[in-house]
Amino acid sequence: MNGSKIWINTIGIEQREMGQPLVVFESGHGTPMGNWDKVIGAVAEFAPILTYDRPGIGKSEPTDYMPTLKNVSEQLVRLLDKLEFAPPYILVGHSLGGVYVRGFANYYPEKLAGLVIIDPADFTETQQNQHEYYDFLQWDQSKIDSLIQSFIDIRVSRNKKSPTAIRREGQVLEELRIQGFEELNSTSLPNIPVHMITGGRFDMPLEFQSQEYDDEVLFRSKIKHRISRWTDVIQSVEKGMLLYSGDAGHFVQWDDPELVISSIRMVINDYYTLQEEMNQN
Repeated sequence: MNGSKIWINTIGIEQREMGQPLVVFESGHGTPMGNWDKVIGAVAEFAPILTYDRPGIGKSEPTDYMPTLKNVSEQLVRLLDKLEFAPPYILVGHSLGGVYVRGFANYYPEKLAGLVIIDPADFTETQQNQHEYYDFLQWDQSKIDSLIQSFIDIRVSRNKKSPTAIRREGQVLEELRIQGFEELNSTSLPNIPVHMITGGRFDMPLEFQSQEYDDEVLFRSKIKHRISRWTDVIQSVEKGMLLYSGDAGHFVQWDDPELVISSIRMVINDYYTLQEEMNQN
């Protein structure tokens, strides 16, 4: 692809039927496709699948482009076209990958059969939302501002030490946060099945927890506010679903693979239901 090798894995492509959705997995920030290993075997029993490493991640060779929402979407379309894998696609994205698949829905809605968005970097979040998480602390505004900025500074500092491709993904995500994810939220989702999945297990190591406040209470506060906003996302489509796993941390596909597998199966079934309803009309 444009002089760089992209590492991919496919299962069941040879048996794919005309019009059958292809399930494409989009990994999180700097994460290789091996993080899907607990789900792809089971999913491949009822759908053809594709996993891949974005340029510079895992075994894929780097490129010079910035991994913006538009660029990653275009890169994926070029890859699928090169492989001659026609739409429709069900995109399954985790963390930053969840942001990328939501972006794909903006740029290529006609190619999609559905979305499964797993514990994403929160593309519904505004700067005002960030402050709401800390209401339980009853701190003054300046102290909350300082705390939020310290988290940003830590992320930026860590990101500077990362390999180029991972650093660029972090830069893109930080810029989207600054802009309140305006690029995503300016366009409505297409009317396709959309699932959002989140994990509810608090698993921050004790040595990283704050001495000033209860990190688990903050974690619960974030989940409460995010679920409220994510409900608006899934209610914007006819076949939306919000799924919560108390047994899973951030990597839901690793901690609770059966939930992710079931979600993908339901999205496929709902896609066919919508197609039948459209044909009847």
